[in-house]
Amino acid sequence: MVATVLTIFNGCQKDELGSQLADEQLQAAVKPDVYLENGYLAFKNMEAVDSVIQMLGKMTTTEKESWENQIGLKSARSEFDKLFEEYDKLESYQDFLAFKKRNLDKLKLNEMDPDDCSIDYPFATGYFLPVLNTEGVFKAGKSIIKYTKEDQIVIADGDINKLKNLKSYMNDKMVISMPKLKSSVTNGIHWFPEDDPLTGNNVWHMKSGISDRRINHQLVSDQWMIWETQYVWRNGYRIYLNQRGQKHSWGKWRDYATTYSIKEIKCKVGTEPIFEDTRTHMSWEASPSINFYLYSWEVVTSYAPSAYLTVPSVSFAANVTFRGFGFESNNYYTIENPESFTPAIYNNYPSNGWGWN
Repeated sequence: MVATVLTIFNGCQKDELGSQLADEQLQAAVKPDVYLENGYLAFKNMEAVDSVIQMLGKMTTTEKESWENQIGLKSARSEFDKLFEEYDKLESYQDFLAFKKRNLDKLKLNEMDPDDCSIDYPFATGYFLPVLNTEGVFKAGKSIIKYTKEDQIVIADGDINKLKNLKSYMNDKMVISMPKLKSSVTNGIHWFPEDDPLTGNNVWHMKSGISDRRINHQLVSDQWMIWETQYVWRNGYRIYLNQRGQKHSWGKWRDYATTYSIKEIKCKVGTEPIFEDTRTHMSWEASPSINFYLYSWEVVTSYAPSAYLTVPSVSFAANVTFRGFGFESNNYYTIENPESFTPAIYNNYPSNGWGWN
């Protein structure tokens, strides 16, 4: 579901803008909704971004590779998968420490917990990962968006020179970074510690009788902003559930490729209607984790927004599992936020679907 608030503005287009607007219209007419530009994916608008992300979410790794090769993209996914293959063959914790030292600049690692040997993409986004190139860049409308480990940088006017020389342009009014907007790009909404089936108070969930598997759920919103066309700025967020399963190996917890499943989904954002879905959704084998798309919101204005949108309260419930916890009906367990928000009992899901199936 995409909810959009429009700001209406009046007046005729100025004559001096006629040529520029004609060029834009011609460009829109001849270019596809997504194409490769300067090594990154360029999208006509955010709807095209969403469409490709949801398409990729339903593909196997082989199908993703074929699509990327066809369009000519060197993706963040392909680079991460090569590193994950190396990581998956490590035989000891000492091997992991050496791997970690070799790839500090290429991966996001958990430095806070020595027992958690997880690895992740080095970009401050979860939702937009599928469309990033190896430098963490994609383009939507006029704007180039670049992710680093801690930041989102929007080059609103799409000037490639500013992307190549970011340090020289950080005070440019068309270069918008997360600190300028006084907000976190990726906002954790809930981690479900109270729903752990074993201890009842841990963000890493375990089950009685299963000592070598655990899973973490994070309800997250990703913020974004683009300059789409001459008079259209878009500011929005996407809400998704991230699922990460780990196994116990060489005395530590580590990521592995696994399959996730979710059913009886129920979601309410702010004052919007409740959506429910009793169907069972199962992912392809994924590493190191998977995102299940839930909800989107955006605001359209004729001027550059001064800050990201405020994400309202989110209520969510579902029955979840992953390979290692089982796929039989009695192996699913419930996560809910708040605790009184129970799983779905009937179907009233968005017309454009949820995430992967």
